[in-house]
Amino acid sequence: MGELTTEIDEILDETAGKLEAVLADLCGRLVPFPAFLGMTTIQAVELEPALNPKTDRGCVVVTPDGMIAELDVTAIPGVVGVLEVDQVEEFKPLDDLSAEEYLIYLAAAVRALSQEAQRRGV
Repeated sequence: MGELTTEIDEILDETAGKLEAVLADLCGRLVPFPAFLGMTTIQAVELEPALNPKTDRGCVVVTPDGMIAELDVTAIPGVVGVLEVDQVEEFKPLDDLSAEEYLIYLAAAVRALSQEAQRRGV
């Protein structure tokens, strides 16, 4: 059973590596990278996996460098009179994903960026 588990892990790693290479290529082609929900201050694409991950992780995105992360946008008081509310964005890496969950998000990222590249004709 140990050999089979090792072989499965190797296949998952190889698949992840191939998807990461495709994702990096797509990120390089999408210049400028898409804005998150039309905001000019955040470049990221929200990921909506075809399969539901087992844990609710909030808003998961792919960034221009191909990182899959949870996006946390916090409203803070802005400068009075200029901006009533400002925001702070934080990309939190998802270091605790299982190999299977990571593949689900990688596939969603490749699919989303492929659609954007096709839309742009690049």
